[in-house]
Amino acid sequence: MGALILGVVLILGYFYQSNHPYRRLRLVRNSGYHIYFKAGLSGLVFVLLATATWLLIDFVDLPSNLVDGVEDKPKLTFIEQNISYWKEIKAAAIFLIALVFCSLNIFLCKLLSNKKKVYEELASIANDLEMLIVKSTIEVKPIRVELDCGKVYVGLPETPDFESGEIKYITLLPLLSGYVDDEKKIVFNNNYYLHYEEYFNGKSEEETEHNSINDFSIVIPVEEVVVASRFSIDAFIAFRNAKESVLIGPPNPKS
Repeated sequence: MGALILGVVLILGYFYQSNHPYRRLRLVRNSGYHIYFKAGLSGLVFVLLATATWLLIDFVDLPSNLVDGVEDKPKLTFIEQNISYWKEIKAAAIFLIALVFCSLNIFLCKLLSNKKKVYEELASIANDLEMLIVKSTIEVKPIRVELDCGKVYVGLPETPDFESGEIKYITLLPLLSGYVDDEKKIVFNNNYYLHYEEYFNGKSEEETEHNSINDFSIVIPVEEVVVASRFSIDAFIAFRNAKESVLIGPPNPKS
């Protein structure tokens, strides 16, 4: 019986943690016993709350009052026939109440939540790459993404998907693309912006395979990203055109 109760508490707690709009962001970043502790604590809280609710119901003798209010009492034979299982019936009622409280809490949190609240919660637990994507999405500013294969993309990230609790893929509307050469310099050989300007300015009559600019979006697995950063084309050009400089003056002589 004890193992059954523990199992129900863990299942209830995991259901709450994995479906809550904020707490699941933290759950997916834990592993092993941390998940059991989080699930167990949440499940225990709801079970205690349900137990207190049942004690209040029992204190006011609500079940008896409901039975007394039924006119056709002979049909209420289930309780009399199963009086020996009254403890099990109470336990089932408590777990049912706990499930109702848990589901109601999740529903209200989802109803009252918005992207801003999710981003604020994510800011306290997200890694640097995730925060870069989130901030760039909010501010609509391009980022530079370098992959482990040497490919480089510059583009506008789309609203990240937090349904899984963490960012596993970056959806990017590319503006530039290229590669890293042997000298570790970025070489851009595709300018998508010129293509967008030509075919999506409302003046072109030529039919293309892409009906929307979003059709050019690419999906990049986060695990393939080596380097990611904000990107400014003006700063990039300025660095490339800057003259080489050296440190001025010899090192201080030893005294």
